[in-house]
This record gives sequence, structure tokens and C-alpha cells, in this order.
Amino acid sequence: MQALKTHVAGVDVHKDILAITVLIGMPDEEPVAHHFECLTFTEDLLAMGIKMKEMGVTDVAMESTGIYWKPVFNVWDKLGLKVIVGNASHIKNVPGRKTDIKDSQWIAELHRYGLIRASFVPDGEFQRMRLLSRHRTNLTEDLAAVKNRIQKVLEDGNIKLGSVVSDVFGVSGIQILNLIAEGVSRPDTLAAAATTKIKRIGEVKKALTNCLTTEHCFVVKELMTQYRDIQARIESVDKELFAKVKPYAHLVEKLDEIPGIDVILAMGIIAEATTDTSAFRDERTFAAWAGVAPGNNESAGKKKRSKTRYGNPALRKILIQAAHGAIHTKKSFYRSKYNKLAFRMGSKNKAKVAIANRLARVVYKILAGSQYKDLGYMRGDPKEEKIKRLFTQLRALGVEINGHTHQFIHASRKVKVDDSGVITG
Repeated sequence: MQALKTHVAGVDVHKDILAITVLIGMPDEEPVAHHFECLTFTEDLLAMGIKMKEMGVTDVAMESTGIYWKPVFNVWDKLGLKVIVGNASHIKNVPGRKTDIKDSQWIAELHRYGLIRASFVPDGEFQRMRLLSRHRTNLTEDLAAVKNRIQKVLEDGNIKLGSVVSDVFGVSGIQILNLIAEGVSRPDTLAAAATTKIKRIGEVKKALTNCLTTEHCFVVKELMTQYRDIQARIESVDKELFAKVKPYAHLVEKLDEIPGIDVILAMGIIAEATTDTSAFRDERTFAAWAGVAPGNNESAGKKKRSKTRYGNPALRKILIQAAHGAIHTKKSFYRSKYNKLAFRMGSKNKAKVAIANRLARVVYKILAGSQYKDLGYMRGDPKEEKIKRLFTQLRALGVEINGHTHQFIHASRKVKVDDSGVITG
């Protein structure tokens, strides 16, 4: 195999130090190796980048080690070096005699022969949008954790508010929580704060009969303060994110048309996937990069069980959340497709990931310039669906089914079933 690059560098990235190997040599010659170590402070990275440029280095490869590759990439990319980030699982070193320098030399040798596939790294604008979008995701997770802690305190005080209202943090729930935070514990006073929209209003007073102490009220007050603070911070991040995504408002509107995807999720998708689809071969490659495509594990013509491929965890989380919304959208194609997949796969979680895969493909096409049109709820003939479902169960029990006349043989007796599902003989 002939080398493709003459001046390359491989970098083994760590938190505080970099191990660097520079290989210089013509494609048909044995390259000369130069080894360096560099601290990860900005001044040291700048000095090392300038030194490599003076040596004629044009291409640099490194592993995607946690978050530590990002400052290295940002500094050297601005210096004009062509930096690529490879998947660490694809460029593992040969086992035995492992050192940081040997790792960096192995990366340099692979890159010299063009054997490292570059990971997709968006430009600076989308990197900043990603930072905001992922920070918002972290805040929503923090908010959910605070909600769970509040409900635990309520349960500890024997308040069963979650049993009589659909949302403890709805209008009525917030009013009741504010009263508890002020030290109010009388069931009559708490029940009076509930609105008449609650269907089970007669049970509210019973659910609010409690054994709260002053300590319970104090903890609820602290948690409610934290709850309002996180909500305010989320609103602040939303304003900043809206400003960043404003140039792509037309794409946000198109993505918002897809069932399960709202404006917030659409902004997150644009931040993670960017608006440039040229980095992906087709929608299947995009779905695999998003982490919602099934893995391949085939040997001797037999397909074996394989897990979903690891991809962009932030985008995967967004697509799974969108799939959850899509399957709960009435009269949508994804709702009907989910019902069929859940029965066929025997797992609701697997079916949800399959819907996320379909959503990823649609997102790719919209980002590529296509229009979206929902296919609508696809409901089959109830009788036929039931017959197919029963036949599937019969096959699983070892019953032999012949032809399209719905005739099957089991043990020594023959039974016929007509098109309506009635046993005829």
C-alpha cells in the first residue's frame, strides 16, 4: 500500500498533555519520525501548531477523546492546519507495548495512508449553537430532577396530589405548592386553590389531607425557589438560542410540521445536524450518525443480534423525544406505524427507536431541501389485522398454516378458518 500524505502528524490527546508524532517522507520512502510532547494550555498549543507548520505539516489526526480534543482542534484549525478527528474505536492501537508516543505514531501512520475516517465536526457557528442547545437540555434535566424531589417531599408529607391531577406542576398544582411553601397545611385552604377544571375535584380535599411539618414546608419552599430559578434560566437560554437560529427560521418552520417535533426540538436538530447535508452520503448514513440505526452483525449469511449503533448522543436524545411525541399524535402516520412495529417487534422501546430512525430520515430530506407531507393514519381492516395477529400467535405455538385459505394443521386434526376469523371445520 502506498502512502497518500508526505507531512502528517498524529496526536494522542489527554487532559493536560499531548503526545505528538510527526512523520515526514515521500510516499515511496520510509518516513522520518519526530516525537514531541505539548501542554494543553492555549499558548503551548499555538507554539506547537506554529512549529508543525514550520516543519511542513499539513494534515493532523487525533482521537475524539472526551471533550479534550476540542481546544486542540479549535486552536490548530485557526492556524490553517487540516485537522481531522477520528473515532477512537476505529483506530485502536495494536495491543502490547502501549505508550502515548506509540499511540500517536500509530495514528500518524494510519493517517499517512488515509485509513482514518474523519468524524463530522461542524463549523464555529453551529458549535456555539450546540453549546446553547445542550446547556438547555441539561437545564431541563435539572428541572425534572427538582420536580421529582418536590413530589418525594409531598409523598413524605402524605399529600397525594399526583393521584388526583394529571400534572402536579399545572396551574392548580403550582398554586397549592406555593401555599405549602408559605407554611399552609390545612386541607380546606389547599383545596380551595384548586381550579374547577380538575375532573376529580371531589377527591382533591381527601388527597390534600396531610401530616406536613414545618420542615416539609421549608424544603418545598427551597425547591420551589430552585424550580422558578431554573425556569427563568431556560427562558434566558431560549432567547439566546432563538437569536442564533433566526437565519434558519424557514427550516425551523419546516421541521415544526413533522409530528412530534416542536420549535425547541427543531432548533436542537439544526444545532446538532447543521444545515449542510453534504457530509452524509444519504438519509441512512445520517440516521446511523444520529445513533438511531440498527447495527450490522452478519456472518456466513446469518444475521445475528446487534445493538443500535452509537452516534451523536445529543441528537439521538432529541429524536427519541420527537418519536415519543409523534406516536402520541392522533391521526399521524407515525402513530399507526408504531402500533404495528410494537406488535411485530414485541418491544415498545425498540419500536420507538424505529420511529426515531424514520424521523431522522425525514429530517435529512428536509435539511436537503425537500418538503414534508404526512401520510396520515394508516389503519388496516380490523378483521384482517386480528386474523394476522392470531396467525402469528399460532405459528409461535408451532401450528402449521397452509396457503391463503386460512387452513392449518395441528396434531392429528384439521381446522379451517374463514376470512372472518370463524372456525368452519
